[in-house]
Parts: sequence; C-alpha cells; structure tokens
Amino acid sequence: MDRLTLKSPAKINLLLEVLKKREDGYHQIRSLMQAVDLFDELTLEKRPKDLVISCDHPRCPADETNLAFKAASLLLQEEKRDQGVAIHIRKRIPISAGLGGGSSNAAAALRGVRQLLELDVPERRLHQLAERVGSDVPFFLYSGQALVEGRGEQIRPIRIYGGYWLVLVCPGIEVSTRWAYQNLKINLTKKRWGVSFKDLEDASGFFEALLSFENDLEEVVSKRYPVIQRIKDNLEDSGAVKSSMSGSGPTVYGVFDQKPQAEEVARELLRGDWHTFLTRPIPG
Repeated sequence: MDRLTLKSPAKINLLLEVLKKREDGYHQIRSLMQAVDLFDELTLEKRPKDLVISCDHPRCPADETNLAFKAASLLLQEEKRDQGVAIHIRKRIPISAGLGGGSSNAAAALRGVRQLLELDVPERRLHQLAERVGSDVPFFLYSGQALVEGRGEQIRPIRIYGGYWLVLVCPGIEVSTRWAYQNLKINLTKKRWGVSFKDLEDASGFFEALLSFENDLEEVVSKRYPVIQRIKDNLEDSGAVKSSMSGSGPTVYGVFDQKPQAEEVARELLRGDWHTFLTRPIPG
C-alpha cells in the first residue's frame, strides 16, 4: 500500500466540567464527548524521505506546528523509521472552533501512518503517543461517544442515544483555549455529574440528562463574545431541545429530535460570517 485516505471527524462536548487546576498546569476535566459526521479528510502517501504536510485551507499550518505533523513525526521517531510520508489535509471542520479538528487530524495521522507503513504498534501505545500530542487527541482514537476525564487522556467509551440531529453554528471568530481556561473561575461547590450511564441509552433519559448538562467554559467565553449567546437564543427560539457551546467555542450547537426542523433551522441561520452545518452523532 502506497496511499491511504482517512476521514477525520469533529466532536462536540455534550457536557464539560472543569474540576480543578492540576499541579502540572493542566485542568482536571470531566466531559461527555460525541463525534459527529462533519469530517476532514487526510490522504497519506509514501515518499522516499522526509515528512511533509499540506492543507487546502490557508489558515491551517503546513509545518511542524500542525498537530497531524507532530503526531506522525512522533510515531516515526518512536518506531525509528526513516520512511518519508506526505500528508494532505482537506479541511471542512472550522479551525479553532471548539470542534477538535486539529486533534482529530492528529489521531487520524497516527492511525494512518501505522496502517500505511504496517507498523506493529498496539492500541495502548498509540493512546500514549496521542496523549503527548494534545489533550483531545486520545478521544479520536475511539469511535462515537466517551466519558473523558483527567486532562483528556482517560477515555471510557459508553453508549448514548443517538437518534437526534445537530445544527452547528460557528461565527467568524477564534477563541483561544488557553485564554478561556486561564480566565475561568472554578466553582468548587457546584453540583457535578449525577447521571447514570444507563439513563443515557434511551431517548427520554438522554434528553432529560441533556437539559442538566453544562459547559463550564461557556459563561466566561460568552461574556467576551456576546455572539455566542445570540446564536444560542436563535437556536432555542427555533425549537432546539438544547443549545450549548462546544469546548472553548466559539461553535454553538442545537439539538433537534427531528430532521426536517433541523434542516429548516440550518437554512435560516446561513448568514454572513456564520458557518452552519447539519450533522448527526456518529454511533459507537
């Protein structure tokens, strides 16, 4: 095999709790992450030497700062392989949008290089390498949904009801994840996760739990970027069961239980600098 193409999905955070700041400088989190069918596409091809990366999006770095490049480089170094690989990213996931596009690309690069070069690297080792690349990268080595804890490296795949539709709305701004965490005031007395996993498997239990889920970063980010609250209000006024910011933003998603309604809302919210996507959860 000399060439390989892989899909690289986006994710949303159905729940994001920031529990405390750790001694290593990271934050302890608990998040319910859901992969969705909005994809980038990575094409990997063998070359005589050197690792090179390219992308069709002008703001996607095409150098060693790209997370996919970092992941592929790390795997090649660890395996002591001097085989060259070219990686091309076809972007559809908005950049710096709270949807995990860069982290997803990195996970796809790890899997892609392993498969392309037929490397004997077990899943546990791939997970360890993913941790070194970025906090959200390990999640994308798994499919569908997971409870994510620690700084993002502790992954527990679970079953969640997935018979709903999502409208993702990303305004034309970028939010620094570092800034969002640095400016968050952690509420240590706040009531935390109290939902059983079994409750999330059927529609009634899922939607009931969904209404109680929050994103701890949303308040601090919304204060600086009021457009986030405007999008939330638009989605909820349009009939969304729930609307919330994903990750550190700025993307806001609305959950709809019927496709026709979600399609209509997605069409109505196409405007100016707002990027709007109609998506579904990827099953586990």
